[in-house]
Amino acid sequence: MTGRHRKQSDPGEGLDTSERKAILLSTAFRIAGTPVVAVAGLISAGLVIRATGPSTYGVVALVATVGLLLPFADLGIGAVVTSASSRSRHPASDAYALAVIRRAYRVLAGVSLAVALVAVVVMVLDGWGTLLGVTTGPEDRLVVTVAVALFGFTIPAGLGLRILIGVDRAQLVVVVMVSNSLFALVMTAAMYGVGVRGIWYVVPPIAGALLGNVVGTVVALRVSGLGTSVFHRGEKGVSTAGLLEGSLWLFIVSVGIPFGLQVQRVVLSHLSTPLELSRYALMAQLYGLCWSVFSMAALAFWPIFVKRRGAADETVRLWMGTTVTFGSLAVVASIPLVLLSPWLAEVLSGGTIDVTATLAAAFAVLLVAQCFHLPSGMLLTKPSEARWQAGCLAAMAAVTTVAAIGVASEYGAAGVVLVTACAVILCQFIPDIAWIPRLVGRREAEPSIESPSAPVPAPVGSGAP
Repeated sequence: MTGRHRKQSDPGEGLDTSERKAILLSTAFRIAGTPVVAVAGLISAGLVIRATGPSTYGVVALVATVGLLLPFADLGIGAVVTSASSRSRHPASDAYALAVIRRAYRVLAGVSLAVALVAVVVMVLDGWGTLLGVTTGPEDRLVVTVAVALFGFTIPAGLGLRILIGVDRAQLVVVVMVSNSLFALVMTAAMYGVGVRGIWYVVPPIAGALLGNVVGTVVALRVSGLGTSVFHRGEKGVSTAGLLEGSLWLFIVSVGIPFGLQVQRVVLSHLSTPLELSRYALMAQLYGLCWSVFSMAALAFWPIFVKRRGAADETVRLWMGTTVTFGSLAVVASIPLVLLSPWLAEVLSGGTIDVTATLAAAFAVLLVAQCFHLPSGMLLTKPSEARWQAGCLAAMAAVTTVAAIGVASEYGAAGVVLVTACAVILCQFIPDIAWIPRLVGRREAEPSIESPSAPVPAPVGSGAP
């Protein structure tokens, strides 16, 4: 095996200097970047509401967030790339990590083309109205197709962010996320300035994400030393068979992610009113500002947990500490979320969309529930643990879907959010507390990956980690 590798932490070592630096930098960058993302996102939302009207805004937000609705489009491969990158300080000189990343790009390039093809087929069959549950006019066929096709191309471009996380450069991921928002704002403002109206506003957020991901890819390939080697033909001595093995369970885990927030949009679009969908969409925009801070901070712990797979006691202590910290901070963050959201919604929409205190409180409960579970998602990346996560997510998805369908018509947005929060607590957080210590305790000690005689580590999701 070639390349220098990260020393696997021994029990009781705690975080090393590079890990503490990564966490501090990612936190500092997120704190600095959040106001920029917030201002850009809120200005964009205000412009879109004024350009589309309060009813159409919900449909625009539904399509524009297709990436959040389909996070599983990368087939779980992004998680494999993160873990492969986490194991080597210099992925470019590690034949195994390089082979994983090369194969990931090839597979996801095919996925992007498949997504674009499916979008065209749906357009030809005039099926977008049926899938979305609501239409805004004849332009929907073309515009939604363009938006979904653009989303398809963000999938392989997003691997750059996965590499940055793996090489402890989460702070650069924050910079890319900020650039996404700024790209989207510039395009939204330009469209608004030239008088564009209606469904076309689904394009800027997705196009902004694509541009940002391309920038992230360039940065990732540069700072990791990979360069253009990831696009070259692989070495004959390295078999590509099975490199992405195990991504199946991580794919299934990602299938359940939209049930935490995004599927509710679809339920509301089918069973509630357009205005209620718009209320949900606007409050979700405000909620997303808080959630992005926590989710980005949590990503810094992914490589930290990977490097401690052979230290069960230390891993459990670290997981418990981060769980309490994330949950407690979410409780604090939920207070301004409840107090300020109704006022912000009124300002952004010009008084056309009202967000009640009840709806804001429902999102606050969801924030706390999801943040208590968040560190567990960064920890459980071994194949048996990803399978366990998939089971919990399947239960959460079933409870959320059935309950949301049951309450959507009568209780609207607040109802679907509250039942989602309850599903997260019952099907994810409580099982976390009950089972994670024993799941981690069952891990077999892994050989030091710094030893020249150690075997090549398998990717996350395969049978070996």
